[in-house]
Amino acid sequence: MKKLLSLSLLLPLLFWLAGSCNKDVIYEDVDCSVCFANPPDSGYLRPELTIDRDHPRVPVAVYEGDIETGTLLLQDTFALPTPRILMPAGRRYAMTATYIRGGDTIIAVDGDELAIKKAVGQCGGTCYVVTGGFFDLRLKR
Repeated sequence: MKKLLSLSLLLPLLFWLAGSCNKDVIYEDVDCSVCFANPPDSGYLRPELTIDRDHPRVPVAVYEGDIETGTLLLQDTFALPTPRILMPAGRRYAMTATYIRGGDTIIAVDGDELAIKKAVGQCGGTCYVVTGGFFDLRLKR
């Protein structure tokens, strides 16, 4: 009887642990305004840039994959400290921002995945959110 009772308590715990290891499922609270009934096909990359008097516009490059082996997708110059760049979700991206300081060229580099996650039991049922896409390309002071 004790083995049956222990097993009945242990099995639900094992199922919960096995489910919590799924990287495609998000278990924390989500903002329901950005949770969709169907998996979205795109999301925003959100680089943080240093925009100041010395750097009013910053050239940025976006790569799919790594910078060394990835594909260059976009080159643009931004005057906003946190622009948003719409890209297909479910992929890994790398970004560079190029700054000139005192005759030196400084290239900030960062990478992140724009992932689609399933939010279970939230917002009235199951929905999907886009996570990631954050890049710290600010100059260090």
